[in-house]
Amino acid sequence: LLDLFIQWDWSTYLADYGQPNCKYLRVNPVTALTLLEKMKDTSRKNNMFAQFRKNERDKQKLIDTVAKQLRGLISSHHS
Repeated sequence: LLDLFIQWDWSTYLADYGQPNCKYLRVNPVTALTLLEKMKDTSRKNNMFAQFRKNERDKQKLIDTVAKQLRGLISSHHS
């Protein structure tokens, strides 16, 4: 889980999820989504003016995109 967040390796996680030999086999998507949403909330609270900085806006968009993909993964897995 720590490697996934430190390396920001979401493309690998999302592509390999459900495979028997995936790199992040033990990372539960619900746990990953919970942590990602905590990061998003903390980032928004700490940086009221972050929306004015392009880097922060891009980071927030990326977090939102990954969160949306994780929600889709969770809903398809539980269906």
